[in-house]
Amino acid sequence: MELLQLRYFRSAAQLENFSKAAEKHMIPQSAMSKTIRKLENELGCELFDRQGKKISLNDNGRLFLKRVDDALHSLDMGISELRPKNLHIIRVYVQSGIRFIPDLTAAFEQKYPNSKVVFYQGEPVLILGVEFDFTFFQLPIDETLYHYRVLMEDEIALAVPSDSKLAHKKEISLSSLKSENFISFCKGNQLRALTEHLCKEQGFCPKIIFEANESSVFRTMIEANTGLALVPSISWNTLKNDRVTLVPLQTHPKRQLALVWKKSLTLSADKQLFLDFATNWFSQFLPHRA
Repeated sequence: MELLQLRYFRSAAQLENFSKAAEKHMIPQSAMSKTIRKLENELGCELFDRQGKKISLNDNGRLFLKRVDDALHSLDMGISELRPKNLHIIRVYVQSGIRFIPDLTAAFEQKYPNSKVVFYQGEPVLILGVEFDFTFFQLPIDETLYHYRVLMEDEIALAVPSDSKLAHKKEISLSSLKSENFISFCKGNQLRALTEHLCKEQGFCPKIIFEANESSVFRTMIEANTGLALVPSISWNTLKNDRVTLVPLQTHPKRQLALVWKKSLTLSADKQLFLDFATNWFSQFLPHRA
């Protein structure tokens, strides 16, 4: 049994809706349902009565919720007591732009030594017992629920092995690649969604023959000439690689990387400081004008 399962269960119990609980934690509704079902299987009993999309706690669920509330309250109090009182913690969930985060974090903490940035990539969790403050996100996003600030635009290019014929082209039409094999990340990844969207705009579905869940594997498969990939060029070039060449697309599509926070969250002074610092830090990637 995992702590995350208990937090998801409590949110679902409080909201009496898996979709709203998933929205609260910024995960797919299917992931929320799967997590709750796994918890029920581990406990050997159902916790909710289900009628279509409506859910309500049954007797088992009401009993378990009381114990979960007590346990999570004690745990969160312990975390709060152990945390240095003068340390400002910024909790960041990273859905896109992971390549920039270590350098951004180091620069921020060097300038503001009383601040600590805790970031996480993967399935959303509560960081140090508290929901994350910001998310690095690839737009678009639901603007009825979230504020956001655009940090940068990153042109999408075609990544090909440097010894391939395509590597010598000045630019290429994406529509001409409909018969090519593609490498991409697993479904649910924002770059995967963008890849499928851009190809669909050109009238085809990409033939994805390998799904990676790590950037290092992703790069290795392209180097081995397993397939082509659509990648954000600035992010890609933060790690030099002579074995892969980026070829511009004729349409020059771009992705927007933004820092996102819930409208229900009022930014404290330390959170606002991080937002402004991040905005200024990313200005180094703006195109230079003559």
